[in-house]
Amino acid sequence: MSRAASYIFNPEINTCLAGFRSQLKEKEYADATIRQKCNYVGCFLQWLEKERLEWEHVRYNDMLCFIDHCRLDGESKRLVNNKLRSIRGFYRYQKEMDPSVHNPALHLMIRGEYHRLPSGNLDYKTLKKLYDNYSKKTLRDKRNKVILGLLIYQGVTTGELQRMEPGHMQLKKGRVFIQGTRKTGSRYLQLQPQQILETDAYLKRVRPGILKETGKKRPARKPVHINHELIRERMFFSIGGSEDLHSTLLHMFRNIHQAHPEVKNAMQIRSSVITHWLKHYNLRQVQYMAGHKYVSSTERYQQNNLDKLQGQLEKYHPLEQNNK
Repeated sequence: MSRAASYIFNPEINTCLAGFRSQLKEKEYADATIRQKCNYVGCFLQWLEKERLEWEHVRYNDMLCFIDHCRLDGESKRLVNNKLRSIRGFYRYQKEMDPSVHNPALHLMIRGEYHRLPSGNLDYKTLKKLYDNYSKKTLRDKRNKVILGLLIYQGVTTGELQRMEPGHMQLKKGRVFIQGTRKTGSRYLQLQPQQILETDAYLKRVRPGILKETGKKRPARKPVHINHELIRERMFFSIGGSEDLHSTLLHMFRNIHQAHPEVKNAMQIRSSVITHWLKHYNLRQVQYMAGHKYVSSTERYQQNNLDKLQGQLEKYHPLEQNNK
């Protein structure tokens, strides 16, 4: 039987899912995410019917049986964990309707599901040196140095760079506001003194200069339509007038890579920065600074530190030396 067929539910299950689906829409989840979460919960409710259980009476041991059922069906740890997340959300919704509802999937997760981190973390001194020595001859260079500073000192994501607005730069307070999303938290992060000077110059002179350049004809490929109103609201945009920074960052890192082959991309820098923070701040502080909604996301980078330490121990352990 195809997987699509398993997502065809009877009227009773569809009725049970209707309120959950409406709540997800109110929280502005994407249509594909809503469909996936409802499908996962629907599969769970189907299993309960076969086991002659009602969702209101499910307890921890029942959830363990459901996990065993999924694993026996050959489902991966990641898929099972995704189902558990959806089931937790379903019970949270039910608890909002009735506070007496018990959430049997609370804190339930299969261990051993690893998310790959970018390889080749960079030493933080190397990153600071990269920023200090970055050339700033042209308008493009000066813009890129401000971007590079935010990557190195605040560990922002490329999406956060793209959504940033001039008003998010609070230079008098020496900080920047990073706008959160459904997946990341909002936060205020301190700017380094050199960043304040560079950013001030960018806002007053460089950015207005780039805005003037966007309307000029040039041989390079430009967006079919320049949304002038939108790019005026954005902190960063391309010389060609695109609010999408994908090509901008691609060219920036291509140039950096020529002089510094060890530097790959923005994800590698962010990973290096978070790993560096964990050496100097506690886990909760780093969770806030990185914008992680869940502390487990931050702990992955902590594991990255442990893996490096283990590598050093294996390399320099006396028994290892004797075997050489």
